Amino acid sequence: MVGILPGYLRVGMEQETEDAAIRAVITDYLEGMIWGDVDRLLRAFHPGSITAGEFHGVQYLTGRDAFIPEWLGLGSLPPGTPYEAEIQSVEVTGNLAVVKLWDRCFGDSYTDYLTLMHNGDRWQIISKAYYVHPETHAPA
Repeated sequence: MVGILPGYLRVGMEQETEDAAIRAVITDYLEGMIWGDVDRLLRAFHPGSITAGEFHGVQYLTGRDAFIPEWLGLGSLPPGTPYEAEIQSVEVTGNLAVVKLWDRCFGDSYTDYLTLMHNGDRWQIISKAYYVHPETHAPA
């Protein structure tokens, strides 16, 4: 399956527009990560964003400009390759949103906690905390 599975529902035109904008950032994030699209990752992540997690026994805490080339150095799939992902929850308060995302990528299963901020123009990821599950599994 290509894309994001429905993970939440809100009502009202303004909320639908906001939801679509948040989903667009998450899609840029996922497809940038999986398909190796630097421009989509730069659009999704705020320049001051940080990423934290543990990947195969090594803990990481890094900024966007170090994280993106390091991740892309691991490889990518051709654009259009199907992937699995599910937005498990979205919480929005004012100009902040927290997205819990499950995805499977390159043989690993991840839970990502993405904090987004709306800067008056668009939503961007300001922090990413991730967990690599010890065994590949579907979301709980």
